[in-house]
Amino acid sequence: MTDVWSRRRFLQTTAVAGGLLTASGLTVGCDAVGLGDTLENIREAGVVKVGYAGERPYAYDDNGLVGAIPAVDRAVFEGIGVGKLEGVLVPFRSLIGGVNSGAFDVISAGMFVNKARCEQIAFSEPIYCAQSGLLVRKENPKGLSDFASVARTGATVAVLASAVEQAYAQAAGVRDEQIHVVGSQDDGLEQVALGHSDAFALTSISLRTMLDRAKQAGPGGPDGGSAEWAAEVELSPPFTAVVDGKPQLGCGAAGFRKTDGSLRDAYNRELAVLRAEGRILELTAPYGFTEAEMPEPSVRTEDLCTIDTGGGSVRGPLPR
Repeated sequence: MTDVWSRRRFLQTTAVAGGLLTASGLTVGCDAVGLGDTLENIREAGVVKVGYAGERPYAYDDNGLVGAIPAVDRAVFEGIGVGKLEGVLVPFRSLIGGVNSGAFDVISAGMFVNKARCEQIAFSEPIYCAQSGLLVRKENPKGLSDFASVARTGATVAVLASAVEQAYAQAAGVRDEQIHVVGSQDDGLEQVALGHSDAFALTSISLRTMLDRAKQAGPGGPDGGSAEWAAEVELSPPFTAVVDGKPQLGCGAAGFRKTDGSLRDAYNRELAVLRAEGRILELTAPYGFTEAEMPEPSVRTEDLCTIDTGGGSVRGPLPR
């Protein structure tokens, strides 16, 4: 027991750790809105409130908060000294506003790190990285392989509201009238299965998980998914989106208020320990993550924060 603890403390001490926006756009500190020191508060309470958007396999409700990101977060916060995660479900587009308003303490949704978001919140080091994917009609009649092919063929593509895929598509030349904004993964599946959209764009791992779940469901199954819809679609090979000639590395991380630097740093220290022990893959594998989704050591949040997917901070990319 002493050896394990010593090793853990050694890893912690040697790991490199990588204002709220008001309606007027001014930045204010936590104390200005009565939030205080979040790290101290959650340690004292023994509970951390995490915002999530109900997206499989990242974070969703299944008789409790589950998913790859909450699995990692539980291990991280246990190391910090906080034993309980309390989930707060909000639409994906409301995650940044929710954490900044104090509705919850951390974004636990696997949100991609990019320049527009880094201007509004602080991110941990990346937890995972994932390529983009397209769900298409069976046998892919339009030969869609990426956003450029959608633009070239004049096909239509469904994207989640406030997701980064919309900006990726626009950057590739897909016109606004070709883009169908949907409210959920199952809405995207339905759009393609019924022929209302030629493709549904999301991270490849999200689409794979969604399709596997739909294949196991009966008619009118969980969350509206069905085996009938799944039989009408297939996945194209994963690809890396390109904006202004630059590959867009899609990596998800935990999100914090900019004033919560001590909490973010504590999170990064525990995350580094889990990474060194190989536990992040162990924790996320039950949700379909593989070694391919584990970030290279060279992938750092400070670099991801330079990725500009376009669209600005109001309308712009908020993953998947």
